[in-house]
Amino acid sequence: GRCFTCKENSSTCALMGLQAHQSNVVSTDLTPGSKYYFTTGKEFPFCRRHYRVTIDLAKPPRAESWVQGYMKVSLHSEDGVVRNLDLTPKLLVKRYISCSGYVKLQHGQSRSLVVTHPSDVGRLRKVEFYWEYDMDVLQPRSLCFFWCNDHLYVSAIEVAEMDISTRGKRDTDMKSKLCTPGNREYADIASRSTAVFVDKCAS
Repeated sequence: GRCFTCKENSSTCALMGLQAHQSNVVSTDLTPGSKYYFTTGKEFPFCRRHYRVTIDLAKPPRAESWVQGYMKVSLHSEDGVVRNLDLTPKLLVKRYISCSGYVKLQHGQSRSLVVTHPSDVGRLRKVEFYWEYDMDVLQPRSLCFFWCNDHLYVSAIEVAEMDISTRGKRDTDMKSKLCTPGNREYADIASRSTAVFVDKCAS
């Protein structure tokens, strides 16, 4: 999610496919042998829209300095609902071997993850955010019983859509920042529970 902005006229993004040579970025200065990665669907429609979900974490006194776990979001817009987008999917290491997709989150910082979906969700009105703490027996510091806090504290969520054809001229329209209802400072999310964020952030 670090290279997500195409700037004006898509000047820093290259097209892939049959029209790649028409891209503004293509020139003789490109490094030969460069590798590029993108996501497609395994079923029709194969094309996917990319969404960067940025989670702004609060750090109240009772929060642990870091927690690790799994996250899902459901995106609600005027055009419909996309349910249970997995922000932490399992990673395929080899053909039949997968590993846990949990992420480590530092309270007081932000974390961005990129997810894909075939639909254009449009302007978001609400996000349902699911959190589940992960205790990894191979990491003793992650074990959380009576003496630690497995809650996640989230102050805001921002969802940005990458779309080369409109990036730049509609940059503000492509982002939705959502906060807790009533503009509370943050949401206190217990493990295996869901919090709601709405598009009415205090300016």
